[in-house]
Amino acid sequence: MITIGTEKKIVFLNPHKPSPVAQATVNVVGVFSIKKNIDEQKINKITDVKGISESDDIYNILKAVFNGGAQEVLVFGKVVEDSAYKDLFDSVKNDWFGTVTDCNDFEELKKISSELGAREKMLFAQADTEEDITRVETKVKAIREDTTAVFFSKNDKTLAGAVAGYAISQFPGATLIANKLINGSIDSGMNGAEQSILDTLNCNYNAPMKGQLGVANGVTVTKDSIDFIHCIKALKFRLEEDITLWLKSTPKPTFYDMSTLKSVILTRCKQFENKGCLAQDKTEIFFPPLEEIPKNDILNGILTGVNITVYYTFGIKEIRADLYFAV
Repeated sequence: MITIGTEKKIVFLNPHKPSPVAQATVNVVGVFSIKKNIDEQKINKITDVKGISESDDIYNILKAVFNGGAQEVLVFGKVVEDSAYKDLFDSVKNDWFGTVTDCNDFEELKKISSELGAREKMLFAQADTEEDITRVETKVKAIREDTTAVFFSKNDKTLAGAVAGYAISQFPGATLIANKLINGSIDSGMNGAEQSILDTLNCNYNAPMKGQLGVANGVTVTKDSIDFIHCIKALKFRLEEDITLWLKSTPKPTFYDMSTLKSVILTRCKQFENKGCLAQDKTEIFFPPLEEIPKNDILNGILTGVNITVYYTFGIKEIRADLYFAV
């Protein structure tokens, strides 16, 4: 298993075996329409998109994603009836990680969130611009996936797309999303009382910050930083791929020498350390002593009890300083 942070998050990898699953990508934004049929396509600029027009809501969302900084975007659309979101996402041939849609109904967003959470993908959910902030508590709290971030704006229907384009284009965990000025985004128009409500509910909005717009609060509904969730998923995926490759390329992995496996794990963790995502030189890898591995596991070729501990470098979101004048 991987322990991320102190006791912040545990992701289980053990036991692990090679499986016919495509390599997971963590830097592609998926832009999905649930209102319009659109042929699946991967694009690198908005002028390449086919099957949607500038009058479509999904076009403006896609534009915001690219303005935010996305380099590669998966576009797909299917008219969804009876909340058949599993069928929608099962229909996709290419992989993606961050998700935005043209749905802003909380009852449906809750279902989309659950479906994407099960797939270990992030959802950047946009609330309706007419949503009454004073009445959203129950709706927001119904969404429980730590991979979902909810965005509010009275003036912009595409803030979630802009933040997704910015966040997902970064190396996972290397950039704090809170407080950032996202290209193309505008003031969400929230008053102080509304901002306070959204802060309490772990929601996001754009607000002036000492003269410049910035994203408050840069978190998912569970109060986890967006960059933290991006990082732990990416590290999990990469380690799963690395371990699979090691199992495939090593003629006969044995219980008597796991030094090369340790090196593989350390190399990947070191990459995340060098990018500023994990604390330098704090990664710990534990392999159980041979005599403590159940004999039946050895007979079946299953290595259990491997623990990988890494420490996420959380970013500073605010600074509280005292100013004194000596007279």
